[in-house]
Amino acid sequence: MNTPVPRLPDSPMSGVTLALRGLRLALRTPAVRRIYLRLALAIAVTAGVLVVGLGYVIWGLIPVPESTWLYLLVWTLRVAGTALVLISAPVMALFVVNIVFPFLGESVFLAGLRAIDPARADELAAAEGAGLRSATVSSVRRLLYFIGVSVLIFLLALVPVLGAVLGPLAQLWFTARMLSWELLDPYFDRRGLDYAGQRAAMKAHRATMFGFGAPWTLLLAVPVVGPLGFGLAQAGAAVLVTEALEPAGRRQP
Repeated sequence: MNTPVPRLPDSPMSGVTLALRGLRLALRTPAVRRIYLRLALAIAVTAGVLVVGLGYVIWGLIPVPESTWLYLLVWTLRVAGTALVLISAPVMALFVVNIVFPFLGESVFLAGLRAIDPARADELAAAEGAGLRSATVSSVRRLLYFIGVSVLIFLLALVPVLGAVLGPLAQLWFTARMLSWELLDPYFDRRGLDYAGQRAAMKAHRATMFGFGAPWTLLLAVPVVGPLGFGLAQAGAAVLVTEALEPAGRRQP
């Protein structure tokens, strides 16, 4: 029967709780297990290309000078830069895959949502949505926004000593929220929300979005095997919809 579900407080712990619920949902849903691998492999390959390419720039193209201070600066750049790449590359890969193959993420998300609320999943699947052009524009704007802020964080990482700590922490805070945003792309698209509407929804749940995205970001940053969890994260985003964005419509047995 339908019962009203109170809106969760906007806090990082609420987000972490939903991330764990989302993981359990994805692991126990046969439909998700059947289809998530295609999304995970596409993102893993794209992320691998980004990590290798950016890693070569950081480690292969930047020479190590003889000056002690410049030597320390270059190694700070390499350490902090490597951490930033490992954190941000999988999410950037998700942006790319969602732009090129939007149906992959949508199918996994709907499979997760159908396990929680079949009626709502069918409603979203049948919705006209924002349209291909609007959805693509929103995805590209999110990607450019992500790249722009990541560049600024990279500059922060150049600060001697402190940059090696502050840079990765700032990247984790930003990437976690952007990951949650991108995982909700199928939902926002089906609801017909443009970029401004999506951004407003994210701001209304800023702390929860960080809490949801943070554990997934750390997991996905693990080289090689991490990006394989993207399909689980995409399915788990259904929990964000039913318990944070639209809790009043949640159905419980």
